[in-house]
Amino acid sequence: MTSDIPGRRAARLRTLLIFVLSSLLVGITAWGAVFGQLPNLQHRAIVLSLVAGLAVLVTPAGRSWAARGLDALMLVVIVVASLWVYVNYWDIMMNPVARRPEAIILGLALVAAILELSRRAIGWTFAILIAIFAAYALFGDLLPGRIGHGGVSLRMLTSMLYLSTDGIWGQVFNIYASFLILFILFSALMMATGAGETMMDIAKLVGGRMRGGPAKISVISSAMIGSMTGSSVTNVAMTGTFTIPMMKRMGYRPEVAGAIEATASSGGQITPPLMGAGLFLMAEFLNLPVSHMMAVALIPALLFYAGVLASVHFESLREGVGALPAEEMPDAARLRRVSVWLPLAAPFVVLLTMLLLGYSVALSILSACVVLAGLHLLFDPENRGFVARLRDLGSALVEAAGPLVMLGALCAAAGILIGVIGFVGIGVKFGDAMLGLAGGHLFPALILAGVVVIVIGMGMPTTAAYVLAASTILTSFDMLGVPALNANMFVFYFATLSAITPPVCTAVFVAAGLANASWWATAVQTVRFAVIKYLLPFLFIFRPETLLQGTPLDVAVTLAACLAGTVALSAGFSGWLVGPLQRWARAVTVVAGVLLLWPALAVNLAGLVLIGVVILVTRRGRVTSLIADNAGAAK
Repeated sequence: MTSDIPGRRAARLRTLLIFVLSSLLVGITAWGAVFGQLPNLQHRAIVLSLVAGLAVLVTPAGRSWAARGLDALMLVVIVVASLWVYVNYWDIMMNPVARRPEAIILGLALVAAILELSRRAIGWTFAILIAIFAAYALFGDLLPGRIGHGGVSLRMLTSMLYLSTDGIWGQVFNIYASFLILFILFSALMMATGAGETMMDIAKLVGGRMRGGPAKISVISSAMIGSMTGSSVTNVAMTGTFTIPMMKRMGYRPEVAGAIEATASSGGQITPPLMGAGLFLMAEFLNLPVSHMMAVALIPALLFYAGVLASVHFESLREGVGALPAEEMPDAARLRRVSVWLPLAAPFVVLLTMLLLGYSVALSILSACVVLAGLHLLFDPENRGFVARLRDLGSALVEAAGPLVMLGALCAAAGILIGVIGFVGIGVKFGDAMLGLAGGHLFPALILAGVVVIVIGMGMPTTAAYVLAASTILTSFDMLGVPALNANMFVFYFATLSAITPPVCTAVFVAAGLANASWWATAVQTVRFAVIKYLLPFLFIFRPETLLQGTPLDVAVTLAACLAGTVALSAGFSGWLVGPLQRWARAVTVVAGVLLLWPALAVNLAGLVLIGVVILVTRRGRVTSLIADNAGAAK
């Protein structure tokens, strides 16, 4: 027993250090939101040092002495290099080129340390890509023809990455240091205070009473919770542990249960008002208000979830799955208590109201955090006591440490990657290559771009895939004359698809594991449920009304046609509409769905006629079958 005491003390000390560093990270961001930040490089240098400290505690290299030495080396390098920037800030502003030897040494060491930081936080992919692009920047002048470039000196490259706001300390890391930290805190507070559990209960009440209730609970809960987590894999792990066993118990095949959860979890990142970190990054890249991005994202999210819910509904009819049993439904009276629904609703109302009134994103999210924490301390529906509720807030800061490290490492590494890409013009060369392969035509270029984004995003967090793809692919969209908003939405949606598209479909792997099903069978079912999501990016280009671009009438007509097309596609792939569909009827229904999505009203009407024919024939067939069955029974 006594031998466990040192281990418990070490664990408590580690938790305390995580709490302190997370508090400092949140505190400096909150101070900047209210009173203004320190000068750009100084503020970001402090933030990166705190992220490195958290990384050593949250994602250590290992327990061996060599691993601990690597942790210490990474931490010392990042802190010393950041401190040098902080102390020499004004000299850097006057002389941004690295003239002193220590600047070059510290810059190179910091890049190496950030590669290690990103490797342990988000995997090898990003680190390897940075190393490849950096090598290209330094030695690309040795390559022949248009592949090469004019040459870059080590001093110039280091100066750009280390001593300017075009590299490590650039726009992406500025977004993280300015308000993404507060967004992560908000998400952690929602889960630690029980608001996430309240969301799950609401999903049960809304979807549980319907046909296929367990699957619809999965879809609704994943939409709400996934918008906060911003990660398909995290969403599957959080909601899938509850929804997948429930779906299997009610009669869904294991691979279908896993596929429904994986598909629904991939939609949280495209669901307003939060959409994970991607929404804020895109708003900053495009220099658009976050409120505008929330509005633009509404119709695509509606179409996606209409498709998933329709697929789930038709699947439930085909498999004969009913509603959730009454004894498993939550207490509706509890959710009507002010002490339960107000802590969930009020922070979102505050956040949206402040954004619409024009307040900064940082101040809006900070205010939502303060309201959420305050209401949690004020109300005590479970009679747990003030101290227990105060501990909940402390645990939120501890739980936020992992996402803080992951997103901080991602943003620092993305700064290096974007800086190198822009410095040597890789984006332009990549755009030229894509256009050459596509013959300069838009549609083939879009297909190629979608495949590239999915491949880039395999095994990566969605935010990382979006940042990387945006920095390389968007140049080709610009060459083709595609508006920036439409192009960014195209890339972002395909980045979310990388988590559910074989062969490296991390969200599907997790869902299949929870369902005890074959990952390949689960992946096939996931693609079937998510079919509309593969088509939505093309609608952003060819039917811009889906992004609220056009007159209200045009938007309404497009929405109606696309909703009908989405339901038709779901029916065709599920094999059920007003009854079971024969093979020819399934094929015709899929064709009708495509025609309804097509950017031409006459073609949409043709699709509607085809759907009408399928419905009439299917209904007549069911009536004829029913009459025959009754006649047989009478004999």
